[in-house]
Amino acid sequence: MSPILFPIVTERLSLVPATVKLYLMELHDRPAFASNLNARVPEEWPPDQITPEVIEEFLGRMRTKDRKIWSFYWLLHQKSPELPVLIGSGGFLAHENGTLEIGYSVLPDYQNNGYATEAVRSMREWALSSLGNDCIIANTYPHLKSSIRVLEKNGFYLKGNGPEEGIITYEFRPEKGGS
Repeated sequence: MSPILFPIVTERLSLVPATVKLYLMELHDRPAFASNLNARVPEEWPPDQITPEVIEEFLGRMRTKDRKIWSFYWLLHQKSPELPVLIGSGGFLAHENGTLEIGYSVLPDYQNNGYATEAVRSMREWALSSLGNDCIIANTYPHLKSSIRVLEKNGFYLKGNGPEEGIITYEFRPEKGGS
């Protein structure tokens, strides 16, 4: 059973569920993408890590019968009447062993403001309540200190070496003291 996806609203952000339709618009029709998000999409969108090939992979996973991906666009609230601004995205991949892997990215102009910490916290809470998993992992590079801080602020701890050389894995388990 797939969970119901709904926007997650935090103090400063709205996390809007990504859909096949939104991903296709992101790839092929930027004005429609912005209109459907009801947000301003900065010229520098998407972040470097989110290539067309990555979006195509996400689309393939979303279209499978046994959905193994859930993702969100991060919209930064603005003072009315300004539209929110698309600043980042993130989500989860489900592994065969039941572990969820979280990933996220933020446009450079919006980094180091706590937005990723806020969004990851909300996504983590959503995953625990909606997907019922008791283990979330994140893979990162040791030199990405900001990403490591986001994970640690959200109760993740260093588990060890990641799936590839040069990558480290962080893990969150509620019983390990995560909140």
